[in-house]
Amino acid sequence: MRTKNEKIKATVALFKIFSDETRLRIIQLLIQDEHCVQDIYEQLHMSQSSISHQLRLLREKNLVKTRRDGKHIIYSLKDEHIKKIFEMGLMHATEC
Repeated sequence: MRTKNEKIKATVALFKIFSDETRLRIIQLLIQDEHCVQDIYEQLHMSQSSISHQLRLLREKNLVKTRRDGKHIIYSLKDEHIKKIFEMGLMHATEC
């Protein structure tokens, strides 16, 4: 079981992931539907390597999951918590 300090550090790491515009744009896309890397970089108009890098970080921090569909790796949100955190942050930011 984690100590209070370990829980705080894990929460800080989570919020650091949410502090990047590209990662938030990816999360926003994945809230709508699952996508492969190509879909994401075409919609965000960014390089495939930068999208892949951000997806790797999201996956390492347990925010997204993957599944294979033929040659493609399909990304989706890990769970509803990620959607709720994003939506609550967006709501708070736009109300202030």
